[in-house]
Amino acid sequence: MRERVVFWYGCNAVRHGDIIHGAIELLRAVGIDSDPAGGPAYCCGTSKDGNLAAAAGMASRTVDKFNESGHDKVVTWCPSCHRHAGTFMEGVNPARFEVSHITQMLHERRHLLAPLLTHAIERRVVLHTHSGFHEVDAYPLIADLLRLIPGLELVITDYAAPGHMCSAVSAVPAALKDVMRQSVALCNENGSDTLVTAFHACQRILCGLATTDGIKAVNYVNLLIEAMGLTPPPDEYAEWKNAGSEAALREKIGAERIAKIGPDFFAKHVMPELRKLPEK
Repeated sequence: MRERVVFWYGCNAVRHGDIIHGAIELLRAVGIDSDPAGGPAYCCGTSKDGNLAAAAGMASRTVDKFNESGHDKVVTWCPSCHRHAGTFMEGVNPARFEVSHITQMLHERRHLLAPLLTHAIERRVVLHTHSGFHEVDAYPLIADLLRLIPGLELVITDYAAPGHMCSAVSAVPAALKDVMRQSVALCNENGSDTLVTAFHACQRILCGLATTDGIKAVNYVNLLIEAMGLTPPPDEYAEWKNAGSEAALREKIGAERIAKIGPDFFAKHVMPELRKLPEK
C-alpha cells in the first residue's frame, strides 16, 4: 500500500535541489508519495531562536499549514526542523499530525529499497557524522542503507563532529576549522577521497574540500539514487563553490539567474558565500 505524506525539507536545503529531488525519489521508491514543503514560508522558527515571539509566530504558522494539509504524517529532512517539531512547535500550536525523520522512513522500508539498488558503486567512502542530533540516531540508519549498495566500501570512524550539523559550529571558526582538519585527516587515513554527508549544511560547507584537498563530498541520498541506476540531479551548489574564479562562477550560474535575484544582492550576499572555501 502506498502512503502519502508531507515531506518537509526545511529552509536552507533549498540550496541543494539535487538532494531534495533525490529524497523525494527515494520516498517514492519505498511506497511513499509526498507533498514537498519548505522554504521561508515553512520555517520551524529556529532562525529566530533569540526572539521568542518571532520564533513562536513562525512555528505556529507552519503547524497551521501542516494541520490544514489533510495529511496525518510529516516527514522531516532537517535535524533542526525535526528537533523543533518535537519540542518547541507543538508547544505553541497543537499538531494534528505525527512527525518522522526521513532516515527512519527509509530504514523501515529498506527491504523495498534493497532490490532496486542494482548498480554497483566501486568506491571507498567515509561517513561524516555529528554527535548532536539526539532525537533520531540517524547515522546508523544511513550506514545500514549505504551497506545495501553493491561495491560500496563504507568506513565508519570513531570521530563525530560537535553539533547536529556543520552549521552548528560555523559560529565558532576555530571549531569549524577543527572539523575540517579532522574530516580531511579521516579520508587520508582511510584511503578515501569521498566524504558522505547526512545533511544539507554539511554538504554545503564540506563540498569546497574538492578544491582545497581533492576530497569530494556527496550526500547519501545521491549515492542511493546512483545505485538505483538513475542519474542524480547535478549538485550545482558544489559546482559553483568549486568554480575557481569569480568569472567562472558567474558563467556557471548564468546571467539570467543572477538578474532574477538582482546583481547587487548577488554580489553582496551570494558571491561571498560561494567564494568562501573550507579553512583548516
